[in-house]
Amino acid sequence: MGVRRIRCAKSAPSAAFRAPPSKSVTHRALVAAALARGRSAVRNPLDADDTRVTREGLSALGVPVTDESGTWVVEGRDGLVAGGGRLDLRESGTSARLLLALSALGEAPSVLDGDPRLRERPIADLAEALERLGARVVPGDRSGKLPLEAGGVPPSGGRVEVPGDATSQYASALLLVGSRLPHGLDLTMRLPAVSLPYVRITERVLADFGVRVRNDGLRWLVAPTRYRGREYVVEGDWSSASYLLAAAAVTGGRVTVDGVSASSAQADARLPAILRRTGCVVDVGRDRVEVRGGARWTGFDLDMNEAPDLVPTLAALAAFADGPCVIRGVGHLRHKESDRLETIASNLNAVGRPASVVGDRLEIGAPAGRLHGARIATASDHRIAMAFAVVGLRVEGVEIDDPGCVAKSHPGFWDQFEVLEGS
Repeated sequence: MGVRRIRCAKSAPSAAFRAPPSKSVTHRALVAAALARGRSAVRNPLDADDTRVTREGLSALGVPVTDESGTWVVEGRDGLVAGGGRLDLRESGTSARLLLALSALGEAPSVLDGDPRLRERPIADLAEALERLGARVVPGDRSGKLPLEAGGVPPSGGRVEVPGDATSQYASALLLVGSRLPHGLDLTMRLPAVSLPYVRITERVLADFGVRVRNDGLRWLVAPTRYRGREYVVEGDWSSASYLLAAAAVTGGRVTVDGVSASSAQADARLPAILRRTGCVVDVGRDRVEVRGGARWTGFDLDMNEAPDLVPTLAALAAFADGPCVIRGVGHLRHKESDRLETIASNLNAVGRPASVVGDRLEIGAPAGRLHGARIATASDHRIAMAFAVVGLRVEGVEIDDPGCVAKSHPGFWDQFEVLEGS
């Protein structure tokens, strides 16, 4: 897919959409189903590049997964993992961490590798934690990075600590396999800790598949337990819905998104409260949210340590704020599909809004004149593409250099976005 030029909305849009399924929940449900006893039917899965990596990885590890009319059916192996596969993780950081833990259970060693950017993303601390639990994890020619070989020696479990400053996915990966370790898992996350709501998602998925997790602050205990195969319905994704709802905020329009729950454990479910602060009128129902763009806002100062995926969306809103904005506690965004902080800042500057990265925060300065078009350098980061498309609804001449990268999390994004452009 070539460069995509965004068309400014002709008028304030009035549109309704259905949220795509949650990427985070789909990954976790697949791994839980793989470890369960019996068949599981994962309904409404997100069928995107990243979740396909996890699905294909399960097959490479000896866990069959089939697509039955949009339901992904997983033949659980009751905690037994054959292993012996070669897993191409492409660009999926979530898949890399969850599947490394699962591969460590394998009877035979498996090799995990990915694209160049994934090879740079943190994984060494998870590998070391698995080794402390008794697993065999062998680095390739780049110590502490992918490629890695894991499996062949069954881990026994026990007590382990992981750092929490780069990602919460180490904890999620260990929790998913913890119940299948002979001695269970006693896990502690060291401060500072980021993205903790994603661990809550993992806890909920574990409970849904019959595994109880005891949590006390930054400590989790999982006893040896069998997962139960089941029918599981994946909820809607707040991260992907955020771009559609932000479109209402920047255009003064009305957008409704169905399929997202206010009671979700997803960190990005805090978006409605943030939009209210910007002057939007927000109506949250049982399984839907409606946003009507309100008055102009003067700016905001937010700590987004626990909800980093919302930062690109908030940056799109900040582009139109009357005053400066600060987004704090998000230094871990340097380790995403791109150095997401620097990528956001450089693209805000490209459209005429001063922005800089200072320590662990993104600082967006006061307006310095009229915003103007620019080619957005996404660094193949799906969230950058979708966020700056929202900017283009009000700013003539915004172009997305790699629109195809949205397939990582929301393959149907451009079909939905065309409705907003045509308003």
